[in-house]
Amino acid sequence: MKALVVGYGKMGREVEAVLLKRGHGVRGRLTRRDRVEDVDPTGIDVAIEFTEPEEAYGLVIGLLAKKVPVVSGTTGWDVVKAIRAADALQVPFLHAPNFSIGVAAMRRAATVLGGVLARFREFEPALVERHHSAKKDAPSGTAKALAAAVEVGRHGMPPVPIVSLRHGGQPGEHLLVFEGPDEAVELVHRARSRGIFAAGAVQAAEWLVTSGATGSVTFDDFFDRRVR
Repeated sequence: MKALVVGYGKMGREVEAVLLKRGHGVRGRLTRRDRVEDVDPTGIDVAIEFTEPEEAYGLVIGLLAKKVPVVSGTTGWDVVKAIRAADALQVPFLHAPNFSIGVAAMRRAATVLGGVLARFREFEPALVERHHSAKKDAPSGTAKALAAAVEVGRHGMPPVPIVSLRHGGQPGEHLLVFEGPDEAVELVHRARSRGIFAAGAVQAAEWLVTSGATGSVTFDDFFDRRVR
């Protein structure tokens, strides 16, 4: 697989390292000094994008217009427009707020717990998420996804409150608590390094280029194929 690394900050470097470790080639890097209009799509199997919210839309749309499949991990921007563009152009596009395998499993567990404990209204759910001080969006895309997973089985009940902390160098921590009068149920995911997100993104890219997708897909589509 030959990949274009879009964004060459901390995550971009992690992605490049994982690509090389897994035996893939790096077709190029698209940094802030470069223009997406100048990208030659020849020989690019997939682009893996981790940039900034204000940059992501233009980069993703520009690459899709060149028929380059895109795996995107930037949060805090209007992904729906990119999904519509990918479907219209019939170009593979996979966006996820979190590429951690553990978080994907946690979302499944959150759906089950939310549905079961909805029958016992004394258990009140809440989320606490903690990230490094440079993360711009709050709450995180992952926290929103976890809250949505809990709410699947809680129709007509109050939304799950989310508390966001931005400090230090924490790559990402999400704590889901169902608090009862005399007991609590907790689910927690702690990222120990950014490497888990890069590894998940590269694995998703490997799947995307062989999936036969002709438009937008999700990380759940990838995850479901791997856990069967």
